[in-house]
Amino acid sequence: MQAEVNQIENTGKVKNHACGCGSGGCGSHSDSHEHTDSEIDPSLPARFQLLQEGDRVVEFGSGLGNDCISAASVVGPKGKVIGIDISEQNINTARGIVDSMKVSNVEFRQGNVEEVPLPSEFANVIYSSCVFNLQANKQKVADEMYRVCDHNGYVCVSDFVIINDIPDDLRAEASKFAGCIAGAEKADVFMSYFQKTGFTQGGIVEVNKVELPLEILEKYLDADMIKKYNDINSDEGIFSVVLVVEKPETCQAETCCHNADKHKN
Repeated sequence: MQAEVNQIENTGKVKNHACGCGSGGCGSHSDSHEHTDSEIDPSLPARFQLLQEGDRVVEFGSGLGNDCISAASVVGPKGKVIGIDISEQNINTARGIVDSMKVSNVEFRQGNVEEVPLPSEFANVIYSSCVFNLQANKQKVADEMYRVCDHNGYVCVSDFVIINDIPDDLRAEASKFAGCIAGAEKADVFMSYFQKTGFTQGGIVEVNKVELPLEILEKYLDADMIKKYNDINSDEGIFSVVLVVEKPETCQAETCCHNADKHKN
């Protein structure tokens, strides 16, 4: 999978300070303000351990808001966390939880992640987990991430990809375990959405092979292919990946900083 990982230029800054939303942190955007080990609350999800006090954080697809609340404890009262979700029920539930916990630096807004109700260049860090693959227009979602992200800010996306095609029936059954597998595309296509929108630094920083139950694999694959699906070094199968990309300090003319005219037609 090495060729797919290197689709966007990997810089030392991204590799060293952004270990991924899935298990290693959503990225520190300043070398001088990293948390030390003694400052990290071990009870927090690992993906928030590199957020900084005072950060403005946005989650695309915030669900019931659990991750937003965790992030809020890291960014502190000077920071702000905003969760975006299309479900009115999710938003109302999340607001009720926040109110009951008296958390003042978290806000939830109902909206489509293709048209996020936030100003341009708002967030230091944007993250999503198993949401990107569910969207009908992935390019537009990537463009919105770019638009809302501030310069030198980070976007961290956890989702699923494939390298080689997989049987449709296997994909359908696997999606019962994680719905976003249904929308998994080839890794180079996944990367291309972020290349096209203007991100120039970063890449896939974590790759894990998805282990499916043997009884499912046996329905659709022969013994040799099952072995390949279970081999971490094989390109066959489904992969869970974490992408971290950085918005450049200045934008190119063709991106207009947030692709304002890209989807008018």
